[in-house]
Amino acid sequence: MKSYKLNIKAIIVIVGTLSLFIFSFALILFKITDFHSLGEMLLHYGFIIAPISVLWVLMDHYLWHTRLFQSARKSLNIPPDLRGRWEGSLENTDGGPTQKFVIEVKQTLTKLRVHSYASVAHSESILTEIASDTHEENFILCYLWQGETHTDIKDMHQGERFQGYTMLNLLEHESPKMLKGSYFTNRKGMQTRGGIRLTWVSDELKRKFE
Repeated sequence: MKSYKLNIKAIIVIVGTLSLFIFSFALILFKITDFHSLGEMLLHYGFIIAPISVLWVLMDHYLWHTRLFQSARKSLNIPPDLRGRWEGSLENTDGGPTQKFVIEVKQTLTKLRVHSYASVAHSESILTEIASDTHEENFILCYLWQGETHTDIKDMHQGERFQGYTMLNLLEHESPKMLKGSYFTNRKGMQTRGGIRLTWVSDELKRKFE
């Protein structure tokens, strides 16, 4: 499963293309130009659209997490920077041993995805959001995920996939920054819940448990 969301990039392309056709039609309808001169005018139109498109790509992937834009986060509702690999521990409330636990966050201005890794299972987020308090000063990473046990222990848990929900408070003023919170699952016959504590390690995504 995956989140079903509006494809913003496709919408931008469609709107840009439609505006180009409408612009061309209006120029000819009101006899501002003719077919022979239309190409040259559209070329100038392209010179306006191209920089905007490039700026949007830069903003979506790079500029939003710079210090300049993060300093204006409140007024622009820019999300906090959660990108990278976070390592720490997961403690199950059933009294079992504390496990090493890892999450990796892939984030742009408009997209957010979380992958989790443990010694016995891995998971991928389905729905992911960042919540805040009323003052928009403290943030919580919230995500619904689907997990699966590793192949060598599937027989132990009937080989079923399971879902869960995690809420992690961002402690961004710590050095290094931290995520701390809780989770619960819907595992059949052995529903689990517990606490998670993670520390940011690096921007590098290893895509595996180590």
